[in-house]
Amino acid sequence: MGVILPALSLAIVHIAGDNAAVVPAMASLIGNGIYATVFLAYMIFGSVLAGMSAWIGVKSGRELTAVVKRLFGLRGKQILAFSVLAVSLPASALTGGYFAGQLIESLTGIPYMFAAALCIAGCSMLAAGYGRELLQISNYLALLFIPATGIMLAMLLDTIQVIPLNNIIALDQISWPLVLALIGYNACGMRSALVVEAGTYFVTRDYTGVYLAILAKIFEGCFTLFLAHLALVGGASGLMALPTVADKVLGPWLATGFNGILLCIFINTMVPAMLVNAKQLSVLTRLTLWPALTLSGALIWGGSFICLDLMLMLMSGTGLIMMVFICYTAYSLHKQGANKSQ
Repeated sequence: MGVILPALSLAIVHIAGDNAAVVPAMASLIGNGIYATVFLAYMIFGSVLAGMSAWIGVKSGRELTAVVKRLFGLRGKQILAFSVLAVSLPASALTGGYFAGQLIESLTGIPYMFAAALCIAGCSMLAAGYGRELLQISNYLALLFIPATGIMLAMLLDTIQVIPLNNIIALDQISWPLVLALIGYNACGMRSALVVEAGTYFVTRDYTGVYLAILAKIFEGCFTLFLAHLALVGGASGLMALPTVADKVLGPWLATGFNGILLCIFINTMVPAMLVNAKQLSVLTRLTLWPALTLSGALIWGGSFICLDLMLMLMSGTGLIMMVFICYTAYSLHKQGANKSQ
């Protein structure tokens, strides 16, 4: 229980736009192939990456930025900033622009162009420290997402069809570009830094932090599979998969409430993302917080007009960059430790 409960907590913290929006949307497009795709992205590659990130924290006892600066100097810190932004900016454009913008448009009728800008600007204000009470309320409301999706699946039990196991694990149905894009989400600077920091708290307990990170990623993968399954059995069509299922199952009034909860998930994801983006832009440009937030907001808003397929392809490449950097950091840390022991 000493590892399971923290792992569940870390998994809940990791629920973001990829779990609640990208995977359900792609489930409605690629069908049963989403099961093996999610399994590979989260439970195999994601677990390895999370374990490696936690190992860096356990081994060094420091957070990721301090580790990179100690190993590679100022240039390493700049490379880390670029690698984080290469993943975090496209992910933010998808979560806070593309999906949140469409959700706000459906809830309020505000045109997408202004809805996306409103979400990004609001999250920037929250990231700068304004409206802390509003963010706390959003955090509490977001906790309703898990029971709400559970109720939706329970209401669909009579319509669920048994899917043959060979259809679920068939390799020919895997969407490899989506696997790489989800690896990019898993390698995102916010998550990697959080996992490394979690590992530092277990530095005196051998490799408990590594086991915690791996278990948390497995829990996250299971919940993501659950959301993909909900999108499939709910007969969702289009890119706003979960809101479509909610409208079919719960009716328009309760579906509006569910969409509000889903928007809270996006806000809770975007606020730390905007702070991460601004800090990494500050490393590269030496801008102060507000100019960096403004610049990152403008980049995210512009990226929200790029089509989903192109954005996912971009993230598949940038995610690999971040993954390689984390692997190289772990290798350098291990090599340094081996040299000191000689």
